[in-house]
Amino acid sequence: MGLSDSEKASISSLWEKIAPDASKLGSESMSRLFETHPDAKSFFGRFDLTPGSQDLLTHGGKIFNALGEASKNLDSLSKYQDLHTNKLKVSGGHMKLLGAAIQEVLAAHYPGDFNQAAWEKFLDEVSGVMVTS
Repeated sequence: MGLSDSEKASISSLWEKIAPDASKLGSESMSRLFETHPDAKSFFGRFDLTPGSQDLLTHGGKIFNALGEASKNLDSLSKYQDLHTNKLKVSGGHMKLLGAAIQEVLAAHYPGDFNQAAWEKFLDEVSGVMVTS
């Protein structure tokens, strides 16, 4: 991983605060993505995309919990790679847009603890794993 030890520490420290609210923050990130990039909704045709819906809470929680795993070990995401690259055909562009939405949500909720440079590098690493085969 291309993160420095201090960047890793920053991400781990913030993750401890994020974890209890992973579903809520994930849902908010997805809602922000759909609001700013409505074309991203096409990947979630069967979901209730209403902000705060159970579908967004569930999937947002999965996304954020996977980020929690990745914060400890980026290799843990490889189990999701086939699903996202070969079955769902998620594009790298949409992954980057979701990463930007996640950063906006974290910056809003944790302004004093959010290290934008570290999270941007981290989410780029995660995106790279999720969209390459």
